[in-house]
Amino acid sequence: MLASEGGGQIALHNLGGKGPPLLFVHATGFNGRTYGPFVERLTEHFTVWAPDLRSHGWSSSPTNGDYEWTSLAKDILCVVDYLEIDDGQLDCVGHSIGAATLLLADAERRGLIRRMYGYEPVMWRPGEAFPAGENPLIAGAQKRREVFGSRGEAFERFSSRPPFSSCRADALYSYVSNAFEDLEDGSVRLRCRGDEEAKVYDGERVSTNDKIVDCEAKVLIGRGMDQGFGNLGMPAAEALANAETIVYEDLTHFGPLEAPDRLAADALRVLLSA
Repeated sequence: MLASEGGGQIALHNLGGKGPPLLFVHATGFNGRTYGPFVERLTEHFTVWAPDLRSHGWSSSPTNGDYEWTSLAKDILCVVDYLEIDDGQLDCVGHSIGAATLLLADAERRGLIRRMYGYEPVMWRPGEAFPAGENPLIAGAQKRREVFGSRGEAFERFSSRPPFSSCRADALYSYVSNAFEDLEDGSVRLRCRGDEEAKVYDGERVSTNDKIVDCEAKVLIGRGMDQGFGNLGMPAAEALANAETIVYEDLTHFGPLEAPDRLAADALRVLLSA
């Protein structure tokens, strides 16, 4: 456990592998251990480290109540310092908020990232973000079912309806195995509680692409099909001088769980480049 900039603690997982360190940051509602098949490919070339963002996984809630994504990015810097990764030496992979907070960490510490693969970083153009409290994902998170009789029940439910129904079975199994905690009565509950997830969605309004225009890292941005959320990944791609974009027309925002081998291969292409 590492001290969070917002108070509380940030969990950091060593997901194994051999080779130089690679930092992997998860999406909202997930945690560092929910991407089994995708991360396994990365461990063939790197030692993968994965923090849990505030109120996710094994991390605690921030004592100061701060969920703004620029603040979450400061926790990423705490992880980087713990791993003793020098500026210009960070190789990283992120999904959704994970990709956005990595880029925001580079904005906080210019020149931090060397190479990066980001799948649909959630980042807005200035003036386009939802005002405080108006992100439509907030209401959905607050209504989310958190408790199931077992992981098997959760797997059956998730596999039968979107958005998880399009995920590969072994990837969904990894998610269900690690996204839930065990309760005393034998049932299971989501580690990222709905009210906390809602606060994270509300904090995304500070994630704007004007902050990353000075980033010179080599970045490959992956994008799935447009699901009505404003072409996720495009604002970040527009602001980055050394970015390439790859579009996966058959994938959704859950791409790393839908096609983990394909996306990991693309990530390794940029991470292993000279």
